[in-house]
Amino acid sequence: MLNKVFILFLFLCAIPVILAIYAQIELMYAPFVISGILEEPITEKVAFTNTNLLSDVLNAQLQLESYGEGVKGIAFIYIVTLPADDIHVESFRYRKKDQEIHIQMRLPFAAVESSSLEEVLHLMAQKYLDTMLEKLPSKNIPGFDWRHFTADVQNLFERKGWLMSLALG
Repeated sequence: MLNKVFILFLFLCAIPVILAIYAQIELMYAPFVISGILEEPITEKVAFTNTNLLSDVLNAQLQLESYGEGVKGIAFIYIVTLPADDIHVESFRYRKKDQEIHIQMRLPFAAVESSSLEEVLHLMAQKYLDTMLEKLPSKNIPGFDWRHFTADVQNLFERKGWLMSLALG
């Protein structure tokens, strides 16, 4: 009995890691890719409805070529795990060879858990924009107009009604 419980525990712990590895392998099937490393109770609030909606809108409305030749793809992974999770860390990396930006940013588990599907979409949109505004200036990506890009992202999200004052606390 103990062996079965231990195997089940290992399997459940491995799910977020497997999803993260899969996301890293399959990232750039489109210019904008949105994914998540998620705990079971909140999975449906982030994946698939909201991640697909964000990536579909970004891919339909924005063309990375409009901002120069420096970036061919942006992958954004939302980390929504229990506070005790210290395995999954935030990161913002530009891969010059591939001309891709790979991002992993955390959303507060409690805020996602207590929010509606629409409110979670707003949290995700705000986190996406805030991350770009905070991280892109220091990356100095050659041939990429980050100011124009972030302005267009902000305008797009505002037109969609996704930028609302929600606390990320």
